[in-house]
Amino acid sequence: MLVAAKRQAIKAEKLGADAVMVVGQEGGGHLGRADIGTMVLVPQVVDSVSIPVIASGGIGDGRGLMAAFALGAEGVEMGTRFIVTKECVHAHPIYKEQIIKAEEEDTTVIKRTLGSPARALTNKWTEEILKIEQTSPTYEALKQYISGEANKKYIYNGKADEGFGWAGQIVGRIQEELSVEELINKIVKEAKQIQLKWSSKEGDM
Repeated sequence: MLVAAKRQAIKAEKLGADAVMVVGQEGGGHLGRADIGTMVLVPQVVDSVSIPVIASGGIGDGRGLMAAFALGAEGVEMGTRFIVTKECVHAHPIYKEQIIKAEEEDTTVIKRTLGSPARALTNKWTEEILKIEQTSPTYEALKQYISGEANKKYIYNGKADEGFGWAGQIVGRIQEELSVEELINKIVKEAKQIQLKWSSKEGDM
């Protein structure tokens, strides 16, 4: 079950969830309302439940994986990073290209005024959404801008000026499109290098 707060994780466990996926504020798509980052939220949830915790939000490489393990998670979920893989054929090349070009500052959180904040790539469309939220923060005023159709126009059709695309702050760490196999191998290699570095430092202590 996807959660964005400690209380949600506790409730999920009580309802019988086998595991919880914890998404921090850095993540793409829908987020929690409390603006809590992955580094703080994951250990809070780990200490509050007995079921496995999967970390999500701002993770896209071996360093992120090892950081999640250090925080007590038993695995990670990566959304934005897997969009920019060769197997993700539904994502339009323009969408992938914009993620690769983006820096970590090039995302924005929309729909806060509706109580369902979500992070997307910053573009003219999301800027218009934010303007409407400042002047007429109602679903009726926003619905055509935040619709699934507007989302599909960008993600599937590459019409960046006619919609929006979800993305997390990890965009600043994505520089190339890889196959899933290449990505996993790269992450594992990075994680092993970190593990060896940690082991050598333990010997010096």
